[in-house]
Amino acid sequence: MKTLITLNAKKKMIQARKGEIALPAVAGIALGDGAAAGDGRLIEPGEADNQLKHELLRREYIRCEKVTDICCRYRMELGENELAGKVINEAALYDAEGDLLAIRVFEGLPKDEAMEMAFEFDDKF
Repeated sequence: MKTLITLNAKKKMIQARKGEIALPAVAGIALGDGAAAGDGRLIEPGEADNQLKHELLRREYIRCEKVTDICCRYRMELGENELAGKVINEAALYDAEGDLLAIRVFEGLPKDEAMEMAFEFDDKF
């Protein structure tokens, strides 16, 4: 499970370091089910992507934990009936402006109606 930092995120970081903008905060995690091709192989995200292949939900994170000096872990949760019947296989961190900062694809996680799920996303450098 590889995480790709988007071009938008890189541009914003360089502009912030130069003093041109204030870096928008991470706002939450987006989930989708469009990262699998017809043959089941995963479709890798591109650096220029600013959307998931098929976004299902965006949700503000409920917790941010500092893991190391260069890594924060964001967490969001789904309730029992949320996204029931979906196979989640893509996730992204998004900022307060709605831009995707980092995208990852993974083997599908089937969501059943009687289960709760949590997703954690590490933002690290």
